[in-house]
Amino acid sequence: MSFTNKIKNYTNETSSENVTDALAKGVDYTLATVKLRNPAIWSQFAIKVDSGNSVFGDIYPTFNVFDLLSVDRKQGAVSYWARLIDEKMMQKAKDTKSIYFATYHDPVYSIGSDGVMDIQPEESATNPASIYIVRDSGGKTITDATEVILDDNISFGGVSLAPGEQFPSFCKELVVLHAAECILMERMADFRTKLPTDLDADTTLFNQIDDIDLTPHGVTFPTSEVDDALTKAQNLIDGTDMGDDSGTAESAQFWLLDEDEDMVGSTLSVAAQELGRANGILGKFNAELSSSTADLGLKEKEFQINLQKKMALYDKIIQKLTTDYQWTQGQLQLISAKKQEFIQHQLQGGVSDIADEGKARG
Repeated sequence: MSFTNKIKNYTNETSSENVTDALAKGVDYTLATVKLRNPAIWSQFAIKVDSGNSVFGDIYPTFNVFDLLSVDRKQGAVSYWARLIDEKMMQKAKDTKSIYFATYHDPVYSIGSDGVMDIQPEESATNPASIYIVRDSGGKTITDATEVILDDNISFGGVSLAPGEQFPSFCKELVVLHAAECILMERMADFRTKLPTDLDADTTLFNQIDDIDLTPHGVTFPTSEVDDALTKAQNLIDGTDMGDDSGTAESAQFWLLDEDEDMVGSTLSVAAQELGRANGILGKFNAELSSSTADLGLKEKEFQINLQKKMALYDKIIQKLTTDYQWTQGQLQLISAKKQEFIQHQLQGGVSDIADEGKARG
């Protein structure tokens, strides 16, 4: 079974997750936990790197060092363990006249503020030094399919090293647990991007329906036509200035004063026609307005129906997200409990030498 399949047992799915990154975090977390909880097995994770014909210098980025366990230096065929000293003492360790002068049978080393390792007597091709280190995930190749966590090859000072796998099999369970936890934690953060936004008219998930426009379209009140008919009717009835007698109509009031009954009747008849024309125009407008209003009623009804559908979809998505969120929370609690159980039962080692280990790292 692969690491991914084991992670799926806790996360249900990994197709859209960065499993590689999660496994790297799982490796580093496991290393830190073992170092803290069971230093007695810490050396099982370590590899030995020889200086060859060079000097180590800044070992941490060079070898992706997670922890430096110890240093030794050869003098001929015999290796001597080096003591860690403060970098301020290194100058005295190099001074042949100082009582702190470092001899080959009592070598020393320091890690400077710049991260550079200094060994005295200095390592050389004939008298090389060796460091025992645990490498972080950046110095390892994690093969998902075969569940192998292999230290990468090292080529330094003319010496090549293919150390093989320095990762106890039983500790891989903690790698899987932490990787699954990282994936679920990222998934929890992603829930906020899946929440629906609002119900306005834009391009988001819940804005597929345009806002309703209840303005009548294509219906405009015929102001000029109605005004023309009414004005003419008014002038025909009581206009005071209807022009002269050269073909321009006079008002009914004019003919009343002139006591011409026939012209009064004719003028009133024409005025009635103009009022009828105005009423006809208004009738046509009212018919168009009624038709447009009916259409708006249908649009409003359709809008209400679609809005209800939209709200129902909103509720379903919220319910689904809530269910997924609660499930993810439950899985995180389960994984946290299993991690604590693993640490308690599988990493029972003492912690008496944690202080020394911390010094060894520099």
